[in-house]
Amino acid sequence: MPKSIRIQKTDFSLPVIQLVDYDISKISDELKQFMPISDKEFLSIPCVLSVEGEELEPTFFAQLLESLRQFGFLPVGIKTDNTSFIEQAKYAGLAVFNQKMNQLDLFDIALQNRKNQELEALQEAPETPKFLTHHRTICSGEQVYAEDCDLIVLGDVEQGAEVIADGNIYIGGSLLGKAYAGNSGLMNIDEISVRAYSFEPELVSIAGFYQLQEDIPQKYIGLSVKVSFEDQKLQYALE
Repeated sequence: MPKSIRIQKTDFSLPVIQLVDYDISKISDELKQFMPISDKEFLSIPCVLSVEGEELEPTFFAQLLESLRQFGFLPVGIKTDNTSFIEQAKYAGLAVFNQKMNQLDLFDIALQNRKNQELEALQEAPETPKFLTHHRTICSGEQVYAEDCDLIVLGDVEQGAEVIADGNIYIGGSLLGKAYAGNSGLMNIDEISVRAYSFEPELVSIAGFYQLQEDIPQKYIGLSVKVSFEDQKLQYALE
């Protein structure tokens, strides 16, 4: 799948406005020198704010942003240790820059953390078997279920026994009981089949579509048969 974005790790430098005084009127007076002479020269200047960690009035940050924007500056982020400023910056949609690390390194760390999380998830996730193998005949009254996988029976399925699989069913001996393939309904029904070396089922089902023995064409009974679902009905083929 083509990517929707491309990340370019370029050190795109921005001017940093470091506050050394916290009087809004004085800050505004000094910002006026950057005002354009005419509207034709007006450009918004992206910048980063650097604020020391002292406690300030709750409204100071909002006033500061308004003053900066009024005089042509467009704050995009803030460098500070002040918890209150950090919360206000996030609320205003500004980035919070790390004081102790290069910002490009932060992107590498984020990618590595994502890879580590994905690797941990793969390691913790239990491996789902692709098939369940049953190594003996399934007797009358017994039921064998292969959850989320195929079922292979190395023996017979006697009359009165049931075999159920969320995937395919392969029977190396005689199928005399009932077979239910595609039980979960989550797998592609076109890929589900029931196969038996000797086909004489009481009932055969694929994803809920079933036929009793009396409805199955007699020419397939007792032979090696593959059952699949095509054209909205069960189809039989000799193997």
